[in-house]
Amino acid sequence: MDPLRTLARAEAGAAWGRLTALFRRPETGDQLWIRLTAALLLVAAVLVLLTFRSYGVTWDEDMQRWYGDLVLEHYLSLVGLSHPPHWQALYSYGDLYNYGAVFDMAAAAASRFSPFGVFETRHLLNAIVGLVGFAGCWKLGRRLGGPRAGFIAALFLLLTPNYYGQMFNNPKDIPFAAGCIWATYYLIRLIPVLPRPPLRLVIKLGVATGLAMGVRIGGLLLLCYLGLLLALFALWQAIAARRVRVLIETAWSTFWRVFLPTVAIAYPLMLVFWPWAQSAPIDRPLSALAVFSHEIFEAKTLFDGQLLSAYALPWTYLPTYIGLALPELILALLLAAPMVAGLALARRQAWQCERVLALFVLGLTMVFPVVYAIAVKAVLFNGMRHFIFVLPPIAVSAALVAELGLRRLAAFEYRRPVYAALGLYGLAHVAIMVMLHPDEYVYYNGFVGGVAGAENKFKLDYWANSYAEAVRGMEDHLRKQYGADFEEREFTVAVEGPPVSARYYFPPNFRQVVDPKDADFVIGFTLDDADHYLTDLPVFRVKRMGALLSVVVDHREFLAEQRIAHQPLAGALRRSTNSTYQ
Repeated sequence: MDPLRTLARAEAGAAWGRLTALFRRPETGDQLWIRLTAALLLVAAVLVLLTFRSYGVTWDEDMQRWYGDLVLEHYLSLVGLSHPPHWQALYSYGDLYNYGAVFDMAAAAASRFSPFGVFETRHLLNAIVGLVGFAGCWKLGRRLGGPRAGFIAALFLLLTPNYYGQMFNNPKDIPFAAGCIWATYYLIRLIPVLPRPPLRLVIKLGVATGLAMGVRIGGLLLLCYLGLLLALFALWQAIAARRVRVLIETAWSTFWRVFLPTVAIAYPLMLVFWPWAQSAPIDRPLSALAVFSHEIFEAKTLFDGQLLSAYALPWTYLPTYIGLALPELILALLLAAPMVAGLALARRQAWQCERVLALFVLGLTMVFPVVYAIAVKAVLFNGMRHFIFVLPPIAVSAALVAELGLRRLAAFEYRRPVYAALGLYGLAHVAIMVMLHPDEYVYYNGFVGGVAGAENKFKLDYWANSYAEAVRGMEDHLRKQYGADFEEREFTVAVEGPPVSARYYFPPNFRQVVDPKDADFVIGFTLDDADHYLTDLPVFRVKRMGALLSVVVDHREFLAEQRIAHQPLAGALRRSTNSTYQ
């Protein structure tokens, strides 16, 4: 028999065995938690399939869509399947040439075969990438704390509204977060097999890092983490052996066995999805990295009730947004993590190379990006949206503390009331996410009074996700007002903010205009945005848990008054006409 066919059958048999094992009665507690994790990921996948069409088009999605189409057309033209796009359009489309197009090109290709609309297809693919992030979070939690910790890590990330709510229509930050958590997982898997890890593991690390860099050049941090990890490992070995020669030998061995192969895989993979960087593979990525540290963002951002310039934010801006975006339990566990780790390391038996370096890498992926952004006074956009990638390692860290807590709780005499309280908290939090759907990402925790408490203090729907619901609400209002005559009338609509977020959902008789003075209706984030005149009447509000996300105002009365004011009186017109003939 063909050896390849035999190997394929063996691999298929092993995969089938792993699948059927999920349905057998668990023999150990570890197997139970593995099955619960599989069930959790299945539930998440079902939720994605049921709800991906509920999410709106976000501010950047239209530009990202066109950029993905341009890159795809560029590669298709190389094999004669398409006309090449104009080089200037490809290399200067907005500021997107500073980004890799790994997700956008994949979405552009999927849209050509998908039975759904272009943005619905993107949302489904975006959510699938988000599920990949859940899987990476589970793998890392399981690696560091066992199967139950892995389950808790995946559960915590699923219940983090700022991740779950953005994984449908954030085409940059969610793919980047998924790539980062998998690269972090492979980094930590490297530690016990250093200085000579198997090539297969190095390849996986290189691919995960390259895909993250193919979304955002900030993925270069992963290579820096790798270099620092290898240096610390060599130093640890040298101190243990008390020989400087060990430091040199180990550093050299890991450099050419691990670091160079990882870079040799990751960097070309990044360039494949980044045409602009291919003509200057070193200078242009570094130039993009410098741009991202001090991007141009003219609009003011809301922080603690004040509109502040993005160039003059207090150092507390980013930590505050991250803290308030986390569910209360996850935030409490995260804050306890340094103390728990310190107590563990205080015991000498905890000072094992593998464990210490693994926890160091995990902490580094959470803390360093935030500290660096504060130190260089980086220009930060609305909220923490460019730092979604710290949420998966935060979920893992909180899960590790929760795992230790549950071990101690198992010996506590009055543990049942504690379990009940945790269960009630979990149900209440899920209920909040349900009430916020499909705007889960506007969530704020109870430390600021929830979403209602954050209104007018912190940014809510900065992505314009709620504009889809605003358009549908306006359409329903007009259908009730005009009945069967609705489709025979045309309505003009002005949009404050991203036009496509509303225009994509317009019925055929809605026409967009730029100037609100010419519009029958105006859509805005707040009443102040949309209500330009005293006669404007709000006809539909998108609200979540008492907080206003967007509003539609009726501007027709003002337009009617303006038309009357500009029409000359009939008698005056007649007298004027007669006077010309006298």
